[in-house]
Amino acid sequence: MARFPRGRFLWYELMTTDPDAAIAFYRKIVGWGLLPWDQDPSYRMFTAAGTPVGAVMTLPEQAREAGAPPHWLFYVAVPDADAAVRQAKSLGGSAYVEMEIPSVGRFAVLADPQGAVFAVIQPSEDSSDHDGAKALGEFSWNELATTDSKA
Repeated sequence: MARFPRGRFLWYELMTTDPDAAIAFYRKIVGWGLLPWDQDPSYRMFTAAGTPVGAVMTLPEQAREAGAPPHWLFYVAVPDADAAVRQAKSLGGSAYVEMEIPSVGRFAVLADPQGAVFAVIQPSEDSSDHDGAKALGEFSWNELATTDSKA
């Protein structure tokens, strides 16, 4: 079995025009802690009981130009990110971003045929994530609201 099974939700990012305000909001409402990412201190990770559970970053200019509002983006594990992109496109989906981040993995931001945006990630061998049951303060539910549930 793969270290990160296909379909496991691994990471969450809040992309916003005002990261500092978002940090203040979520720390007060949810009680998360905060850590800077060593490779880029402007990318800050929310923590629950000291464990990173997601991050906040400035909404990328490319996303703003495309009309994306501030939003949460989730990353789902796949064994091969490039194959997942090809498959998504063959099923009528779109790919917005494809890239690799050293020590993290290869990922792509995709949209389903109705436009719902999500990301897939093929974690690198030295990426880290904790296993086991979800703990207090961690994400535990994802839901898709769509115009065409059968598709």
